[in-house]
Amino acid sequence: MTYIAETGPSTTRSWGATLLLGAALAVPLSLTAQVALAEQEPLEVREQITDPVGALSGSESEVEAAIQDLQDDTGLQLWVIYVDEFDRANGSDWSEETYSVNGFGGNDVLLAVAIDQRSYGLSIDPDSSASGLNTVASSFIEPALSEEDWAGAVLGATEGLGEAFPDGIPFPDEGSHQGSGSGFGSSFPWFFAVPVVAIAGSKLISAMGNKSARQSRERAGQLPAEPGQIAQVPTQELQRQAAAALVGLDNALRGADEELTFAEAQFGQQRTEQFRQVLTEARARSQEAFRIRQQLDDSDREAEPVERSMLGQIISLCTSAQASLDAHTAEFAEMRSLQDTVPQFLDELDGRTGEVRDRLPVADQQVNGLAARYPAQALVTVRSHRAQAERLVDSAGGFVTAGRQAVDGGDRPSAVAAARAAEEALGQAVRLLDAVGTADNDLANAKDVLAKAIASLTSDIHDAERLAPRDAVIQPVVERARQAITRGQTADTSGDPLAALAELDATEHDLDTLLDPLRDAESARTKTREDFQARVSRVGARLRSIDDTIATRRGAVNSGARTRISEAMRLFDEAQRVAADNPAEATNLLARAEQLGEQALSEAQQDLDRWNGPTGGGTRRGGGIDPVSVILGGILAGGGNRHSGGWGGSGGWGGGGGFGGGGGGFGGGGGFGGGGGSTSVGGRF
Repeated sequence: MTYIAETGPSTTRSWGATLLLGAALAVPLSLTAQVALAEQEPLEVREQITDPVGALSGSESEVEAAIQDLQDDTGLQLWVIYVDEFDRANGSDWSEETYSVNGFGGNDVLLAVAIDQRSYGLSIDPDSSASGLNTVASSFIEPALSEEDWAGAVLGATEGLGEAFPDGIPFPDEGSHQGSGSGFGSSFPWFFAVPVVAIAGSKLISAMGNKSARQSRERAGQLPAEPGQIAQVPTQELQRQAAAALVGLDNALRGADEELTFAEAQFGQQRTEQFRQVLTEARARSQEAFRIRQQLDDSDREAEPVERSMLGQIISLCTSAQASLDAHTAEFAEMRSLQDTVPQFLDELDGRTGEVRDRLPVADQQVNGLAARYPAQALVTVRSHRAQAERLVDSAGGFVTAGRQAVDGGDRPSAVAAARAAEEALGQAVRLLDAVGTADNDLANAKDVLAKAIASLTSDIHDAERLAPRDAVIQPVVERARQAITRGQTADTSGDPLAALAELDATEHDLDTLLDPLRDAESARTKTREDFQARVSRVGARLRSIDDTIATRRGAVNSGARTRISEAMRLFDEAQRVAADNPAEATNLLARAEQLGEQALSEAQQDLDRWNGPTGGGTRRGGGIDPVSVILGGILAGGGNRHSGGWGGSGGWGGGGGFGGGGGGFGGGGGFGGGGGSTSVGGRF
């Protein structure tokens, strides 16, 4: 099984490790990986089976089925890694660190094997009260490994784990664990538990302009090496770094945009205009980087030199964008400094929290009204918005309480960090509740437009039957159009009308493209122009809605969905630009933008499903700060750490400060100090 290890949100995370990993994502642009391919460092994985050495070649289906059966029967999620050699002698140490790096916890189990080194490790959540792990290793895994039966080792692991843990991984206190690898409660004492790390992060940010600081960050792998070193980095590592760079920059830009919106409301647009210009320029570089990524995804596998060049361009663009943001760090932080006024700001946030909370019953009425008129499938996102909004409001209240405690304790930097987190949580909650409020209008319009779209496509089918009744190319598209109409009619009463509209649009565009040469020129131009005008506003609204969904779930969404929505928005803007002079090209661009937008939503939902998993999302904690919603929204380290001094630590747009991280950019580094760890066994075979 091939894979690309992407630095992005993983499926199930212990909270401490999640925060650490999310912080690392903010400045992920390392090009200094000089480790030989044979000696694998602990890595971040995207898929449950990571096998760059091909150990499981030919047995993938059997192994995948066994892993799925284990998960279905017990809730255990087995992750498997096969490499040539670990970068250390002890397999259990390597497995333990990889478990922590990926933020695994709860029912996650990791099996890591180095086939040439003949070493392995097996790791589970450190907070579990599980016994019998040694038996699983010695009786079910080692015998197969000793015979070099690599697939058999995985099958043995699924059998042994199923026998040892038929009800999942046990924990001393299931009621308080709730899927959390670090055992955080519902309050927020851990927010203030890292003063030493916080000071270190603050010092790092203040030294961002120093050459020595740059060198230290390069040694830590936080910044890219010089361009000439790219040639020495393995292609697989370039793929990982490019994906990480895109996620990190996208998180930084989204968080910076939110921070700048707050600043504009406070100081006005004139005083903040230079920062808006910086953000616009950085976003242009980001959009170009995503365009290159989409180009790689659209084509067959490029020749390796071409692929490496394109990956290098992505990393270079992301690095340049981060640097442009970093250059204004101190100035922005000075403008938004809250050290002297944080008590009053916390009072203001407390009032805002109450106001937003008062909107929740109204949102409930809106959702109930929609449920009476629309099928459940059409309301999945709306219900998710409503639930996430409440969790964010609760979290905002918890942050306000924590901030006041910090003020009382004389810790102003941590109070500012808590206030920034509360502000961002409320901003996202308002955004989600606004989306709930407009859903009725969106769905009502979709039903009206759905009927028109079905009628328009039906007319095209009649044209096809008249102009090309036996055309071998056109008739299969006609059949696809009939199927799309059937699904559209079904969606009107028992499906998602917005998704059905996208399919009808795409099918009509394909059919029109084939029929236009057969129509007279004037009627073809008229139809193209009318189709564009009928769709452009609706497609734009749909794309913005999808982008909002990704923005408010960015702690879980990987680079694929972000690439699709970025490219969709770029093509949408281009379609509007050329519409007057070239309506046919504008229609093509609009169709592609709509298609990519729907792909973005689908991939984002898949990321969310993996992130939640059987244990990944935890459960509702009944008020106070909810780590699930905070991480999912990218409010803490998962989306960049901007909270201690404006847009980051004590230095502004960079990371660090009160949360204790280092690194630049809008949402630069930071973390809460260490990951979740694991309980590990292993040895030689």
